[in-house]
Amino acid sequence: MSSKFQEPLEPANDDTIQCLFFSPKLGSDLSLWEDLCRQLNNSINLITKDYIWHRDEFQVYAPIARNSITGFPYHLCSTTCFGDNLEDEWFIVHVILEISKQYRDLIIQMKDSDGDFLLIEAANYLQSWANPENTENRVFIYDNHIHIIPPELAALDTKLELQKALRIIYETPQLTLAANDIQHTILNRIGNYPDKINEQIHKTVVKLPSDLATLLTLKPSLVAPIVDAYCNHDIIDAKCCKNINLGDCVTVEVKFTKFLYATLMHSKLINFAKQHIQKENDKKNVLGLKLMCGYQMIMNKVSETDIYSSKEYDRFLNNLKQNGYFKNNIENSKEYNHLLQKAQHYFSIVECPVSSSVSVKISELLASDDFARVKKSLEGMTSVEQQDYVEDNEDWLNIRPDQLNELLQTRYGKKSKLKGDDYVTSQKITEELSSFLRQTTDFEGIEQDSKEIPEQENIEFESDQFVSCIEKMLKMLSTGGKQDSGSESSEDDFDDMCYDDDENDDDDDDCDRELQAKLQNESTETLKDNRTVLGNIIQSLKEEKASTGPSSTLMRSLGVSKSELLDSDDD
Repeated sequence: MSSKFQEPLEPANDDTIQCLFFSPKLGSDLSLWEDLCRQLNNSINLITKDYIWHRDEFQVYAPIARNSITGFPYHLCSTTCFGDNLEDEWFIVHVILEISKQYRDLIIQMKDSDGDFLLIEAANYLQSWANPENTENRVFIYDNHIHIIPPELAALDTKLELQKALRIIYETPQLTLAANDIQHTILNRIGNYPDKINEQIHKTVVKLPSDLATLLTLKPSLVAPIVDAYCNHDIIDAKCCKNINLGDCVTVEVKFTKFLYATLMHSKLINFAKQHIQKENDKKNVLGLKLMCGYQMIMNKVSETDIYSSKEYDRFLNNLKQNGYFKNNIENSKEYNHLLQKAQHYFSIVECPVSSSVSVKISELLASDDFARVKKSLEGMTSVEQQDYVEDNEDWLNIRPDQLNELLQTRYGKKSKLKGDDYVTSQKITEELSSFLRQTTDFEGIEQDSKEIPEQENIEFESDQFVSCIEKMLKMLSTGGKQDSGSESSEDDFDDMCYDDDENDDDDDDCDRELQAKLQNESTETLKDNRTVLGNIIQSLKEEKASTGPSSTLMRSLGVSKSELLDSDDD
């Protein structure tokens, strides 16, 4: 894990989310901030008690060096590495929205390696002024809502200072409340927590050594670092699995996240462990062996020396010294030791590598009374009781191409413009294609017009005036009249030229017939072109074996699915 001792909101890793918690009412009283930190962590633990984190657990802490940044407001921090499971990041957004209900004075700022990821998620509904270059210190969570400071409250031509931004949010929240579309987009991305926690869990039956089975029963979240250790091992890690003892195994039910379960299922069994298994298709034993290997790798990496003898701790301590944390106190003095003890506590909960942190938790559990009690209970289970375990269905592991396309279309695709009982016609398709091709594009994608055209607009069409205007133009062309370069004809002269000569009535009738024939011919050609375009597209769709070909992709960009178009083929 990279060091988190750095300026706020500069994520250490590509898969890290950082949050700052501000409370204007607390001022600079450190004891109040410490009390708030404890209260927040208690609330977070209640909300996340059944959640299995992929990497770091979400927790709030007080900065170790408050004075490292001059003039920065007093605050609390959280830095969470979510690894490969992006769902952890959005669960954190849910947790923060929940605690912002309980603590109404909190103003929270969130960022990841991409910046203001909340704005990225709601990009389709942002105003035109918002872009990554000018939204710094403008996006916050306050009172269970997303708030965005608009240019009307703080000009874009100068950098918005954090102190001023917090004051704007706190004093005029009604002016910074983000639009409903933005709020709904964020909530839709988060999902229906807390029910979603159970939806992400997969339970299966595994055969494990009694010690490991007891640990996973007492603390199910340990499965995450164990799976991670196994799936990311190197050849040195694998060697420690040669002498695994599988003599006292019991059958237990283990909870995974679906992400962890799929990862472990599709990881290869290391060669050193194959000698311990007879049938490679025996899922219960294979999964148990993989978990045992991951557990052995974690315990083997950490020697009996404590975490404060590690290289990570030495780097952390040197970093503190360089930033003036010890305030020129003499080493081993009372004040120095007090600051050192505080830094060690901070390191144990924030900076400590995952493997070291997990090994400490495991050691504490192994020495607890609960461990001995649960282990005795598991070892005393009969084979009949073990058979009562019910595994979850694994159908979710397999996804058909049409399901994947539907998922991608729902998540990223353009919403269909067809409503109700509308059906796809050649005219609709060509109109959408023409509109799509006319749009302006650049490296950021298609630019939407700033002025939206209403879907239905009442247009009054005067046929007599239209025909009259066409007649005037045709008569001018037929007479071959030319304007003098030095003068312009008045409207009266134009009317006289077109209407004063009654002898041209016959010519008018001829022009009308010619114009009507031309319009009918163009209409017929347009209809033929539309049907030709649609026919070619349908033929191309039929020849595509899946829903991922060029024609399918083009239709999805217009908001029309393959099934809609083929179902309307006969029409």
